[in-house]
Formats: sequence, C-alpha cells, structure tokens
Amino acid sequence: MLILAIILAFILGLVQFFSEQIVNTCGKYYTHVLSFSAGISVTYLFVDLFPAFSINAVETNQFLFVTVLIGFIFIHLIEKYVYQHSKDDSIDNRLEVLNQFTSVFYHVVLGIVIFDFSEKSIIKAVLLFVPIVIFTGVSTLPVRRHSSSLIRFFVSLSTLVGVIVAWVLFDYIQGFILSGLIGFVIGGLLFSVIRHSIPHGKKGKPLFFVIGVLVYTPIVLWTLLL
Repeated sequence: MLILAIILAFILGLVQFFSEQIVNTCGKYYTHVLSFSAGISVTYLFVDLFPAFSINAVETNQFLFVTVLIGFIFIHLIEKYVYQHSKDDSIDNRLEVLNQFTSVFYHVVLGIVIFDFSEKSIIKAVLLFVPIVIFTGVSTLPVRRHSSSLIRFFVSLSTLVGVIVAWVLFDYIQGFILSGLIGFVIGGLLFSVIRHSIPHGKKGKPLFFVIGVLVYTPIVLWTLLL
C-alpha cells in the first residue's frame, strides 16, 4: 500500500529532522524514554523481525544471513571511523558528509523495506515503524549534526526516497535482493539498538526497559496469531 508507506516515511522524516528538539523535550526523562525504546526495539527484533527473516533465509538461501552481518559491520565501521577522527564531539566537513551519507543510505534501504512491508500487511508495516520511529526520535550520536537546515531536510527525506524507489523498481528487486535489504536493516538496527539505545553501565532505567518488553511482546505475539 503506497499511501501507507508514504505516510510512515513522512512521519519518520519529521521525527528525524526534529530529533534534537525531541531529545531536549524529554529533559530529565530522556533516559526513561531511551530505555523504554530499547525494550520495544529488542522485542521486535528478536520476537518478530529476525525469526521471520530466518525462516525465509532457511527456505530460500542461507547466504542471506550474511546480509545481517554486513548491515551490522557497515554501521559499526562508519561510526567507528567518525568517532576516531572527531575531536571534542565535533566533526569536520569531510566526516560530516560521510556521516550524513551513511544516514541517507541506510534510510533509503529502510524506506524500501517499509514499502515492502506495507504491501504485505498494514500490521507488519506498523510493527516495524513503531520501534524505528521511537529509536530515531530519542537516539543521538556524540557528534554535531549538519548545521544547515536545508541539508538536514534533504537527509530526512531519504526514507521517503526509498519508498519511491521501491514503488518504481519493486518488480525488479523482489526475491533475494529484497530479502538481503531486510537483512541489512536488521543488522544495522541491531547494532544501533545495542550501541545507542541500551544505556551502558550504571546508566539507564531497567524498569522502563522491562516495561517496553512487556508492552510490545504481547502486541507482537497477538499479530502473529492473526
């Protein structure tokens, strides 16, 4: 359903554009929201998204599991490069371009996956959208964003671009390619959740993490029974 995919991509783009303001709005409750987001994301990954992907990979081509690894490694290496070459939580123009390009690339792929899920089921698309949009809204990297609102605006359109690309080329990317893109998204999301959404050490609110798990687990299980 193209309309649904466009709506979800548009909302995600807005959240991505205003994520700094969203984080600031959370204020002292930011850690609570982040932990809750982590609970939802982890639940969706391990109860729905990865099991469904695994079944498809086993039935079609087990080399699809490599795409999960590629997604995980891709985000890790790009982020590590930016971290190691940044000083005082800032990055130069070259690193900033790399950071924005990575975000655009990942969200274009995400847009393609959102379109695919929207075509299959409204519920399937929404289940993916909820953890993605919450994570996008409250997660931040320790580097400054692009100072240009225009650049940030175009970056925030990347998910919508992915939806349009999928709509135009859907007949050509089904099968192994589309499954591989889903694996790539899983790998990237898994790394991002572990690295940024789950607070380390003494940080975080375990109770809110558990609440996120308890809230989303029955919802996901209920949709599996439909």
